[in-house]
Amino acid sequence: MRLASTGALLGAILLNAACGETVQTIPSATARKADSAAWQIKDNGFIAPGWTPGDQQSWNEQLKKRAQAQNDFATPK
Repeated sequence: MRLASTGALLGAILLNAACGETVQTIPSATARKADSAAWQIKDNGFIAPGWTPGDQQSWNEQLKKRAQAQNDFATPK
């Protein structure tokens, strides 16, 4: 009897904990706007050295460099 009531209490605690999750959404003030091109975003905290924000050619060069750095078959220069 005691084991059954302990199990029921533990089950109730787990169900209550599962229902108590908080919402994990990004606040709209800091969210990135989806209608702008990726190379035009200037307030990104992860800007690569050598990339000029707002310059599409610079963006494309950075993508090529990053892809080449991940290429296992690339010949070292």
